[in-house]
Amino acid sequence: MLASVRHEDIAVVATYTFVNATEPDARTGARVSTPLTPRHAAGLVTMWEREDVGRAGLEIYYTGRQVLDENPYRDRSEPYFYFGVLAERQFGRWRLFGNAENLTNRRQTKFDPLLRPLRNYDGRWTVDVWAPLEGRVANGGFRVRF
Repeated sequence: MLASVRHEDIAVVATYTFVNATEPDARTGARVSTPLTPRHAAGLVTMWEREDVGRAGLEIYYTGRQVLDENPYRDRSEPYFYFGVLAERQFGRWRLFGNAENLTNRRQTKFDPLLRPLRNYDGRWTVDVWAPLEGRVANGGFRVRF
């Protein structure tokens, strides 16, 4: 689902995805949920924007539980939220911007280690990635319009 609303200088975009992906279990043949595929995911982005002035926005994303494949710590992931902000100001031809993501510092390593206690049968020492690995991220810079 995708919904978008705009009123004067404010725009809001909402998304929602439902996925019921399954595959046959190699041992039993029964249908099981496909690993690393969240059943529910959603996002909400709100942006204020005025031409020749600047813009500012807030983004919120939700990722639901995921079945994990051969993870020694858990069979299902934890659901999580992800927040970010963006601001940009225009000064003539110049635009200064700042961006910050993962403001709640949500990381997979806050739930479980990435390293397995023993090497997996396929040789891997790490588990699959199911949540952000980096913590808070901030960046900024400028752009020039020619």
